[in-house]
Amino acid sequence: MGKCVNWKQTLSIILCSLSLTACSSTSSWFGGDESSQKSGSTEAEIAAPAFIESNLGGISTVWRTDLDQRMPASVPGFSLPLIYQTGSAEKIVAGAQDKRVRIYSADGTELGRIGLGAACESGALQLSNGLVVVGDVEGGLYGLDIKKAVVSWKVELSSSFVGTPVAIDGGFIIQTVNNQVYRFSAAGEKLWSYSGNDGGLSMHLSPSPVVHKNRVYAAMTNGEVVALKAEHGGFLWKRQLLLNNNASILSELKVPVAAPTVVTAEESGRDEDTLVVPVFQGDIAFLSLQDGSTLNSRSISIKSSALLKNKRLYIADSTGSVSALDAANGVTLWKQQVTTNELTGPVLWQGDLWVANEHGKVFRLTENGKVKASVELTGRIDRVPVATKKGVLVRNNLGTLYLLH
Repeated sequence: MGKCVNWKQTLSIILCSLSLTACSSTSSWFGGDESSQKSGSTEAEIAAPAFIESNLGGISTVWRTDLDQRMPASVPGFSLPLIYQTGSAEKIVAGAQDKRVRIYSADGTELGRIGLGAACESGALQLSNGLVVVGDVEGGLYGLDIKKAVVSWKVELSSSFVGTPVAIDGGFIIQTVNNQVYRFSAAGEKLWSYSGNDGGLSMHLSPSPVVHKNRVYAAMTNGEVVALKAEHGGFLWKRQLLLNNNASILSELKVPVAAPTVVTAEESGRDEDTLVVPVFQGDIAFLSLQDGSTLNSRSISIKSSALLKNKRLYIADSTGSVSALDAANGVTLWKQQVTTNELTGPVLWQGDLWVANEHGKVFRLTENGKVKASVELTGRIDRVPVATKKGVLVRNNLGTLYLLH
């Protein structure tokens, strides 16, 4: 299958990048005592959320809660919360650096905890059988039974997983930090794997693959984009987006850190389906899904996936601007400068675009680019906001989870 890699060294490089603290070992970065691995919790352990705070900026905090129960000077956390559907209701599932996954009601009340073997800094996926898939920073991959608050199955990977699983035919596909792509069944059985080439200096964010018409498309941290057959992982084509992705410092780094976006011919007006691949501190490339050839590109640096709606691609870039691009050719339809800092997002909620910057500020814009409201939170925000029925979830690097509206 894949070649042998020193994934702990790779993980150490990733976690040192773009952090607010000095580089440390994996164990100290996600430290926690052995008791944190135990499942379940007592009433005394479960913290109640803090409720409504009005904000003069026009966005209110409905509730906030501490995910990590962090100690002072703890290292940053980057997990992405999941909205878990239970009939007409919603629950929130979120990993943390204290080796636990927490389960909340929609109103922020903690319902339970599930202990893992290491810190959980990945996204999550709800499978059709009700299990939730998450990963940890030491290569553990888990299927979680949310109703019982227990681990249903666990698989050991050769590398850390900090991306988000992608659903396919009842199972799922993941992409690890060392550029390996796996397909698993809902029971955690590996169906196939593909090993890409190693990348160099990287970030704590990691791209996830996309699935379209029985194909899997993955943007690797070494600058390669590959197309695979979904059924058995067979190779279809590969495209190198970067002539040179070697960098010794972050300001020179060019790397894909977000999932590509599939734009069909019907959605763009082109005569073929395209794959929009964002590269942080690089270009947005529009590739042919047929053979990977470059149709066109834009010099825009983004660290989140483009949001496709009504033949427009909405993006939030690293210079602090939110833009709408024509999905057919990438031409800018409008551009709004909302900050001077790196942005993540957008996500759509109640017809508006929500984005957040690296200094904890959240903005709400119309689909035409007018800023309607903003709020300043604590910490740094690197993960995309998550839309729920009751508002927008934002998770900062200090371990605080907010619900805003």
